[in-house]
Amino acid sequence: MGRRWYHEVSAEWLKARQDVLTATDVANLLPEYKRYLKAGSPDTPTPGFSALWCKKHSDVYLDTSSSDAAARGHIMEPYAIEELNKHSNVKFYHWDDCIITNNIFGFSPDGMTVDQLTKEVKIDSSRVSPWQILEVKSYSPEQHMKSLCEERMDHKELMQLAMSFVVLDSLEIANILWFCPGAPIPMFTEAYTRDDLHDQIRWILEIAEVYLKTDRFWKKAIKEGKILKIDITEDEIYQDYMAEQGAMDMFTLK
Repeated sequence: MGRRWYHEVSAEWLKARQDVLTATDVANLLPEYKRYLKAGSPDTPTPGFSALWCKKHSDVYLDTSSSDAAARGHIMEPYAIEELNKHSNVKFYHWDDCIITNNIFGFSPDGMTVDQLTKEVKIDSSRVSPWQILEVKSYSPEQHMKSLCEERMDHKELMQLAMSFVVLDSLEIANILWFCPGAPIPMFTEAYTRDDLHDQIRWILEIAEVYLKTDRFWKKAIKEGKILKIDITEDEIYQDYMAEQGAMDMFTLK
């Protein structure tokens, strides 16, 4: 029987991530941003930026569960950091379910050179001053080896490191740690400075400007009464649905 991985994250942490732009958000918007530039800075919001804005401003159910590869990667993080610390003269501390924020930007570290001494899910960047951070990636053996063979500036994970530089003024070095215990080459790292990631940092700042423009557009539309309002929430509809299902089950049992 194969291994089954399962993990639950903090709902409060997921909610806190809705308040900021993350590296995942920016990476997903990058193709649309490049099309936006070719269009000559249109006045109307683009679909992708508007979709992200809607997602972040919607009162929807947040799924806290993960399984298989996603759960495996999360569970591996403290073990990966412990193993790296055996070989490094820099001590990293594992961080979990916490987002570090700076204005509109935020990132969730896997490891930093300062300890996580609080259970708060959202911390302002002015309260932490690490000089290095660590992003852990625990892929399958196949993807792990592909990552090893890539050029250091071609990794898709670089946007995550760049976001840490945007958020943390104190940061000097951002590291990626690839960790796959079952592989013949189980662990390797790459280190980056702020100058290394100047292009990615620039994209983050420019995409944020377009996102803020999108935010102003839709908030103005709401303020001017151009949006039809409703008196019921999705949660209320779901509660009605569950009550009806319960009544039908009772009827079936009888």
